[in-house]
Amino acid sequence: MKPTKPAAPQPPATPPPPRPRFQFSLLGLMVLMFVASAAAAPGYYMLRPGNNLPNARLTGMLMMLAGPLLMMTVISIFLSIFRRSGD
Repeated sequence: MKPTKPAAPQPPATPPPPRPRFQFSLLGLMVLMFVASAAAAPGYYMLRPGNNLPNARLTGMLMMLAGPLLMMTVISIFLSIFRRSGD
C-alpha cells in the first residue's frame, strides 16, 4: 500500500461584506418621491396664494382632506392589478 498525502489545509472562509444600511430600489425611490411631492403640494397652495389662483387655499385644503383617501384608493387598485398579473 502506498502512503496517502494529507489534505492541504483550507483557508478560512471570509464573511461576505456587510450590506449598506439603507438601500432603495428605483421603484422605492419613485414611490418615496411621489409621496413627498403629494404631501408638499397642499402646503404650496395654502401658503402661496396669488392673484392668478384666487381659491388657492381652498384647493390646498381639499387636497389635504381628499389626498390621503385618493392615494389609498390608487395604491389599492395598483396592488390588486399586480396581484392578478402575478398569478
